[in-house]
Amino acid sequence: MGDDIAEFKTFMPDSYRALAPSGQSTDQSSSSSKLGGSVDTPLTSSGANSGGGGSNSGDGSQRRRRQPGNVTVMACTECRKARAKCDGQRPAPCSRCNSRRLRCSYEPHTKTHKDDLLREIESMRQEHAGLQDEHSELMETKRDLEQLQHNQSVILDILTNNGHVEEVIRRLREGESQESIALWLQGRPELRQFIASISESDRHLIAVVSRVESLFEVFNTSFSPTTSHRWTRVTQSEILIRHLFELYFTWVHPVHMLFLEVNFMESYRNGDEKYCSSALVNAICGMACHLLDSPAPGVTNRDIQDRMNLRNGFIDEARNLLTPGPRLPMTSIQAFAILFAADLSAGKARSAAGYLRCAADHIRAPSESSDESEANLQLSQWGIHTLNTAWSGITYQKPFNPVSPRTEVFINVALEQDAAPEQWRYYRQPGDDTNNPKRQSFAVLTACQQAKLFRIVHDTINVYCGARGKVTAAAVIGCFKRFIDWKAKLPEEIGRTDEESQPLPHVLALHIQYNVSIIQLLAPLAACGYFHEEEDRHIRNTLTNHARTGLNLVAHGNRLYSSRYGMPVVAFCMLHMGDALIQYSSDESLGQNVLTFCLDVLQQNGAGFPVCGPLQQLFRQNAEARGIAPHPDVEAKLGPNDRYGVDDILDACTRLEYSQPVDQIKRYIDRNIGLDWTDEWNRQMDQQKPVKQSTTDHAMQITSLLNND
Repeated sequence: MGDDIAEFKTFMPDSYRALAPSGQSTDQSSSSSKLGGSVDTPLTSSGANSGGGGSNSGDGSQRRRRQPGNVTVMACTECRKARAKCDGQRPAPCSRCNSRRLRCSYEPHTKTHKDDLLREIESMRQEHAGLQDEHSELMETKRDLEQLQHNQSVILDILTNNGHVEEVIRRLREGESQESIALWLQGRPELRQFIASISESDRHLIAVVSRVESLFEVFNTSFSPTTSHRWTRVTQSEILIRHLFELYFTWVHPVHMLFLEVNFMESYRNGDEKYCSSALVNAICGMACHLLDSPAPGVTNRDIQDRMNLRNGFIDEARNLLTPGPRLPMTSIQAFAILFAADLSAGKARSAAGYLRCAADHIRAPSESSDESEANLQLSQWGIHTLNTAWSGITYQKPFNPVSPRTEVFINVALEQDAAPEQWRYYRQPGDDTNNPKRQSFAVLTACQQAKLFRIVHDTINVYCGARGKVTAAAVIGCFKRFIDWKAKLPEEIGRTDEESQPLPHVLALHIQYNVSIIQLLAPLAACGYFHEEEDRHIRNTLTNHARTGLNLVAHGNRLYSSRYGMPVVAFCMLHMGDALIQYSSDESLGQNVLTFCLDVLQQNGAGFPVCGPLQQLFRQNAEARGIAPHPDVEAKLGPNDRYGVDDILDACTRLEYSQPVDQIKRYIDRNIGLDWTDEWNRQMDQQKPVKQSTTDHAMQITSLLNND
């Protein structure tokens, strides 16, 4: 050992001063003696210099520096203050604090604590992702088990109550699945008797579906898909699904066309997901539930509750099937657009707006995996753009992510597709699809013209809400002329709206939207006060003529088809036209007739569309503010006019009123607009006078709106 120390000393400069000897604890001395003597280290050996040089001590009596025991990296607060070594391990107190009866606490070092937090967050994030995956798997398993339990319950209940034992055993021996056997048993009258015996408090979605299914047995089963693919978990009845599809493609699809019906139905029947998906099927069925009526005479509260429960079941299923992401498949984008229409119909406009925003954002760049035909893609793009612009026009806000103004409309969509596959028949109840004759729908042609119309509407919104400076006579008359030219160029198949031509509901909706677009263009001018008397009368007459024409079209549709099946967008349009006539018409006798007619239409429409309730209250309040009250018998039927609160109104139109905010728009109108109006009108309109009512419009006077036999 002495030779090793001597060798080590040769590497140490003489000028280095040896460390002062440190006290040696009793524990260390005892431990050293147990090892057979002192343990020399380079810095504490007896060969080290003491003081300034001098003799070496080899007897082990030299005091050496104390070696700390367990020392924690993060000292407690008291030890840090005393600059003492800390042997504590969080949360246990250290020995120093324990011996001194001090409060032992720990304040982590900023950098160390930040790193620990980051590691902990990442660990929690990974754990959360794992839990989400497990949750999804568990929910899927839960749904499968619930469905299996339902199938088994159906089989056991029927066997217990009404037999069919031998038939069920035979089917099981032949390898038939429980699901198939349950479907067979659900068609038996015994099941309906069993469901009827359940108390109201025990009814749930399955019971609701069973009740609704039993109402529509007159369907044949030729509609069933050619594969065993299941598109929805809400119902196993292809009979009910067919009925909902018929309702959707009769009343919703032609007004808000988002895809080609023939492509969707082909994928549905074949069980492939090129043009169909489970989310899209559930969204369509959920929207169609708003049009669902019992075929039995009379409507009970249970019928209404069943319809809404069924609707919520489909909508919830569609929402659960939609997965967020930067790019969505086209069927998911279409499902989001239909969810907008469904939630708007239910009086949930605030949540509906989010679905529309999602559809408008993603339609610009759908998932690359979407194997869409060019025609179907353009129908989806323009359908969502039209829906987006229509909602912006109703709520007076700029559209989300609009289509470029340079994009051509329907350049790859064959309009002659209306000739064979696109047929329309008057459908409300089972049996109508065979009893009522088919007509050529011109649905694709109508959608094309609707896209062109709402391109002008979009530019009109930008005139009043965009960043184009003050609203000038040239800008307003330019938009007005484009509307007039659009109407003049309408194809003859959808250009007529007289009684003889029997226009279809979506054609009437197109013309109603045209008239409302002109009203929204001119109404701010009629209220601004910047025009001379003659020009002001000219604007008001043009405005009220279009309002009268539009309301006559609503009355025409009510006579032909009933307002029960009108879309909420048309209801909003009707209110704008009614407001224009009440406020600007020189015929004061019209007021009460217009109010009563609009309230009656909303009452019919509200049977399936809850959004009509708050709208009815707002329209009635606006009329009463101008001194106009409905007929006494109508007022008694409507009841009090304050049933809906602030949240109900916001959920109807995202604002506290549906009417145009003309006071806000007035700030953007050029005060010299009246001075330039006549010259600009003559220049752009080629000295044409405002469009007047046609002879057909004169034949349908507003006073006849209440006589809708």
